[in-house]
Amino acid sequence: MKKTKIIATIGPVSESPKDITALIKAGVNVFRFNMKHSTVEWHNEKIKIVQEISDSLEIPVGIMIDLQGPEVRIFTKNKEAVIFKKNESLIFGKSFSSPEIKIVIPHSNILKMLKPKDLFSIDNGFFEFEVIEKKNGFLYARALGDGIIKNRKGVNFPGKKTGLPSLINDDLKKLDMAARVKIDFIALSFCRTKEDVEFLRKEMKKRKITAQIVAKIENKEALDNIEEIIESADAIMIARGDLGVEIPIEQIAYWQKSIISKCREKRKPVIVATQMLMSMIDNPSPSRAEATDVANAVFNGTDAVMLSEETAAGKYPIKTIETMSRILDFNEKECPSLRLAPKPNSFVELISEAGMEIIENHKDFNITKALVFTSTGYSVRALSSLRPSIPVIAITNNKKTAEFSALLYGVTSFFVKFPTGAFRSPLPILNELKKQGLVKVGENVLIIHGGNWKRIEINNSLAIAKIN
Repeated sequence: MKKTKIIATIGPVSESPKDITALIKAGVNVFRFNMKHSTVEWHNEKIKIVQEISDSLEIPVGIMIDLQGPEVRIFTKNKEAVIFKKNESLIFGKSFSSPEIKIVIPHSNILKMLKPKDLFSIDNGFFEFEVIEKKNGFLYARALGDGIIKNRKGVNFPGKKTGLPSLINDDLKKLDMAARVKIDFIALSFCRTKEDVEFLRKEMKKRKITAQIVAKIENKEALDNIEEIIESADAIMIARGDLGVEIPIEQIAYWQKSIISKCREKRKPVIVATQMLMSMIDNPSPSRAEATDVANAVFNGTDAVMLSEETAAGKYPIKTIETMSRILDFNEKECPSLRLAPKPNSFVELISEAGMEIIENHKDFNITKALVFTSTGYSVRALSSLRPSIPVIAITNNKKTAEFSALLYGVTSFFVKFPTGAFRSPLPILNELKKQGLVKVGENVLIIHGGNWKRIEINNSLAIAKIN
């Protein structure tokens, strides 16, 4: 079984109960709902379907909603694609107030910000434009190549600060929906500072939403503030599509590896996203470069990888997941040690280090699994960040913790009601794990636990048990 988790975006080609079931069985751990597309009603309905299927399969699956934040998206007239040639001049405006306007950028401050000779791009940098002039509130821009632009594609303004709020009004409406359904992760697009994270957390608190915040790193400002963003967010997504437009493309691999290391040092889950198996949108197999890219994300030590159009709009969503699962599984087994040993900052992290010492340096004892009894998930997060070579099972009485574990490297969760009183013998739960096939008779397992079943306290005990 692969240890690196897969996040798949749901869309028109993957929204049926049959397809969702197949995707989970093929290896999806978290489903992403891109709130920039479709209606609130559609997202609400599909989230409930995923949750029902997850419960029926008894496989914890995480739900992530992805907010627009300060991302800028264009509109085309009647939602029709705009076809253009190199050096052709296109007219942009705030609205379709004139028949001349081909594309709308619905932010007047953006149109004011741009000046002649400024460059901007659309659709993950695929189509570049140079501002020629501004006249009558319209913006005239020259295409630097041929292309076709579809409705609702993103716009990038490298080196510019747009001054847009971290959450737009539409995001707040989507948060109202999120308060009515159970979700596990909220991804914030174009997160720039810790204040963006704190503002989202404040809005979530108003609505009593307990999901984890995933800060998407997509521009230079985020890189300048990466340490504080990692500290304030619950997880990080390296969103390479926009990031690769906002910074020189030769820097992407460096920042990917650097951010993954920083996240692991802080025991925060990290996701690598965008264009991982992009050719599988149209083809039944990935390119060799894409297969290598997925493998390199494993070698870098990521917790999870994410697919966007491949599973939302591609021709082969299920085959894409099967292919990614095979690439992950093989390279996890073959890659050199992913061990990282940051300085422990708490008793939980210290006990996790001690567990890793036993697992990795005393292989003659043949310990095959680590069982972590946890309510909040902190203990299992600390152990997962060290990338043990054996599977980790998070045993929890907290359903949110079980679902959050869907993002953690090498972790399978098991939801169970804990008994009361002092932690003495986990035998009844071990028997349940045997019935579910999570442990087998004869296995030696490492157990991390606290002194009391239900009290949230430090997990400060290690034990080794043989499954009988």
